[in-house]
Amino acid sequence: MAKRKSKNSTLALDNLHGFARMGAKAETKTFIPTGHFELDFAINYGILPGDKELLGHSYKQYDSNKPLGIPSGRVVEVYGQEGSGKSSICHRIVGQAQKLGHICAWIDAEQSYSEDLAIINGVDMDDLVYSDLTNEEDPDKVFYAEDVMDQIITLIRDNGVKVVVLDSVASLVPKAMMEAPADQQFMALLARLMGQNVKKIGQWASKKDALVIFINQLRDKPGNMFGPSQTTPGGHALKFHASLRMALTKRTSKKTLIMIEDEDGNPKVIGRNSGVQISKNRFAQPLLDSKGNTIILEIPIYYQPYFPGLEDIAFNTGRQFKLIRPYKGNFSWTNVEGKKIEAEGRAAFIKLLSDGLLPDFVIALREKSKETGVPLPPELDQYRGGAVPKKLEVDADGEVTGGVDEL
Repeated sequence: MAKRKSKNSTLALDNLHGFARMGAKAETKTFIPTGHFELDFAINYGILPGDKELLGHSYKQYDSNKPLGIPSGRVVEVYGQEGSGKSSICHRIVGQAQKLGHICAWIDAEQSYSEDLAIINGVDMDDLVYSDLTNEEDPDKVFYAEDVMDQIITLIRDNGVKVVVLDSVASLVPKAMMEAPADQQFMALLARLMGQNVKKIGQWASKKDALVIFINQLRDKPGNMFGPSQTTPGGHALKFHASLRMALTKRTSKKTLIMIEDEDGNPKVIGRNSGVQISKNRFAQPLLDSKGNTIILEIPIYYQPYFPGLEDIAFNTGRQFKLIRPYKGNFSWTNVEGKKIEAEGRAAFIKLLSDGLLPDFVIALREKSKETGVPLPPELDQYRGGAVPKKLEVDADGEVTGGVDEL
């Protein structure tokens, strides 16, 4: 049945002079991938890809020919414990945005930027707008928290920057605090500053279709007897205005270590798995399991570019591009020669990749990426063919399996 516009609504629109449009359907222009397909899918649909054909929802269809990820024009908060992978996931987002041709900026208020971590996660260092709040022309100049808020707006309003990352909120120092003596106390000064400015940043991000990511830390709440025992600095404004909040959890068990066997046959730690919880999401339903419990996704955080989980990443990307098709519990891929390669279940198909199928499959993924313009995860970009380092399994007691007796 055709939709009708009432005379009253048409008359109202005529008198609003560009303030409003007819129709309330959201029109997101750009999506910035996180480099983790399951996380991107969960952000957009509130469910995991699963073993069925990727359809999304009836009102929001999945299109494998378009990037999937965080919708632009929004404010996002990434928070968690130290060493949980907050910077790593933000580096991946920046690297993915650069592959899409966007200008990105990183404000390093912590003075802790890691070039190695950036490169591992696919960041083009030479094409990144970077600030560590120092001025080469005037070394004595101090950039206060107020200046940082103004510069974020300037970057997206006047300079065409598509993604801005602030690392971190907790490291910002307001002017009054910077210039005061050490014994002077301030109550909620940063919270008031954030309350005044986050809403402005959100407005400009929406107007300029930019993505602003605030990295934040966790703080204990002394004397707290009810509710969560930890909170994030900067007050409630960022929590409220953020369209997406992702909490990263540092896994301390030895079982979460990512290890490989080096050339001498000894175990070597090259990463760790971290947990990601989507604690707030205005783009989709909450990510819950069949019992109503929050799902915490597990993502790899690499310290070195060896990527022993490459077959898993290739499988997920193949599903993303719909090169791997599911049917009654089986997964299949048809190669360039027209040969259908099939396996019963995810684990069996991943074993085919590790047994020699990976190089040809990565070539197919790269061709699909060129065809669609959808960027590949940095691990696949950095893969140059050949054998993938042998991944060692670590149990809860720290015992290593795979030819090595102990750590």
